[in-house]
Amino acid sequence: MKTYAKVMAFSLLVMATGLFTAAGSAQADQYEALRNDARLHNGLLAITIGRHIERTCPTIERRNLAANTFLLGLASHAMGLGYSRAQVTDYVEDDDEQERYIEIARQYFAERGVMSDEDAEGACRVGRDEISAGSPIGRLLRGS
Repeated sequence: MKTYAKVMAFSLLVMATGLFTAAGSAQADQYEALRNDARLHNGLLAITIGRHIERTCPTIERRNLAANTFLLGLASHAMGLGYSRAQVTDYVEDDDEQERYIEIARQYFAERGVMSDEDAEGACRVGRDEISAGSPIGRLLRGS
């Protein structure tokens, strides 16, 4: 009888581990369509980069109306993919997703010679370049 109990306990442990693993995978996969959508990815990256420029460079600020309109457009697009407003909000506020975008933004800045998050001069230069180019990032910002 003890062998049977041990086998049952082990089986329950294996099953529980499988359920937790599946739940973790399901949670990771719940954002897959959002993560793979080019418009959403590029838009959130533009916002991440623009926010860093705004926070780091004292002579560049966010265009509030343009930024809010842009963000609402991205949210509408994401909801058009079948996600609820709450799911979109959860995705945008997810710590892992935010860190992923921050890392991509760091690569973007590094490619432009900005090697530190505190490099105000580099952030200002990149911001001015984006504004001059009229890029999606530049349209979210204005020089003061």
